[in-house]
Amino acid sequence: MSESFKRYEKKYLLDNRQYSLIKDFIKDYVVDDVYKEYNLMSIYYDNDNYELIRRSIEKPKYKEKLRIRAYNPPNKDDYIQVELKKKFDGIVYKRRTQGQYEDVLNNIYTCEFKDLQVGKEINYFLDYYGQLKPKIYIACKRRSYKGKEDESLRITFDENMTYRFKNICLKEDRENDKSINDGVIMEIKVNESMPLWLTKILDEAKAYPKSFSKVGNAYLKEMENNNGII
Repeated sequence: MSESFKRYEKKYLLDNRQYSLIKDFIKDYVVDDVYKEYNLMSIYYDNDNYELIRRSIEKPKYKEKLRIRAYNPPNKDDYIQVELKKKFDGIVYKRRTQGQYEDVLNNIYTCEFKDLQVGKEINYFLDYYGQLKPKIYIACKRRSYKGKEDESLRITFDENMTYRFKNICLKEDRENDKSINDGVIMEIKVNESMPLWLTKILDEAKAYPKSFSKVGNAYLKEMENNNGII
């Protein structure tokens, strides 16, 4: 099983007032996505110098990342999402397949992916950067919608965003989990242009695009809290 995406993604950092307004405004234009509300857990891979995360913070024209993802805490034999995400000039490209959780987490280099082609692309990525490891856990509660008229439109709201650099696994760890931000991240994903009704709603709520990386913010916060040492 594999999936490929090419789309535009815009993020917005909302306060509680904006979040409430926008959720109320969009209800006539959207419906619940297939998985409407879930706990999203991700692990991002990097080397010991955090090269990929540091590059992302610099906001380059091109960046890429490798992550694994689950929508509930998986058992060791469950299959989870393994995803390559690349962004160039504002357009996001994703290549996604699945692997068995324990195999992926223990050694992604020897994991058998369900889709052989995407697996080859992941292995190329691993070889290119060298010695990538599970480095940071990111979690949030996500609410997801899709457009009534255009199902390719997706709007998600992420809250209760947490991270940790210890005990890297796809399970909650209240002892080590730390908050990233008190706000709500709204992400709008479209294949082409944003519909006019949505543009008007964003203007009404005074919500403006803002670059926000959960991984980047978690890294900077951890560096600040530990005097530059992770």
